[in-house]
Amino acid sequence: MDSKNPITWPLRDALKTAQAMLDMQIGPIEGSIALASYAHHVVPNWAIDPDFVVFGAIASSVDHLPFGEVRLRWSKNGLAKAEAEIEAITERNREEIKRACRNLIDRFSPGKRTVTLYRPVGPQELDLISASGWREFPPRLPDQPIFYPVTNEAYAIQIARDWNVKASGTGFVTKFAIDAYYLSRYQIEKVGGAIHTEYWIPAEDLPEFNRNIVGRIEVTQEFGCRPA
Repeated sequence: MDSKNPITWPLRDALKTAQAMLDMQIGPIEGSIALASYAHHVVPNWAIDPDFVVFGAIASSVDHLPFGEVRLRWSKNGLAKAEAEIEAITERNREEIKRACRNLIDRFSPGKRTVTLYRPVGPQELDLISASGWREFPPRLPDQPIFYPVTNEAYAIQIARDWNVKASGTGFVTKFAIDAYYLSRYQIEKVGGAIHTEYWIPAEDLPEFNRNIVGRIEVTQEFGCRPA
């Protein structure tokens, strides 16, 4: 791993930060700033999220105050005044910050939340999914190193209708839920227009991916004609 460009997993990092704040390993203000930076990766709209809005408000309220290396450029008197203001903000918001941290951990820890994904498939893959009891996707073939679930049904429909039908006569859109904490180890990849977003799951990870599917895989759309 390149130490200058470490891999970041925003949801996991957010949970670690929230726990470190509760354990008093990270200060309430510094932690709130960090959590505010993760917010748009974790929730659709932090401004209406009951917990991330707390961290965002704190971060905004101290953006004129010195944290990190910038403190080296402040005068002694300036730092003293800033520290007094930081302390006042901390005391005024300490309990609300703790509550938001506890809520964050309760909401997003493993098994607490799922993400809905879609996968376009042809008839052969659908038969294998059915044979599993609609619980898992089949192993990849030797020339298929990546498994590609997509983030929205519109993109899945495009592939099933325009590619699977052409390749095998029939295309299906499958829908399934997966544990959000597990999925957070992977990044969303944008491969075209606004709807063309997907995950790239290495073939060797697919068994664990399947174990984190919650409930059954279902078919939501069908295109083309099945052979008689």
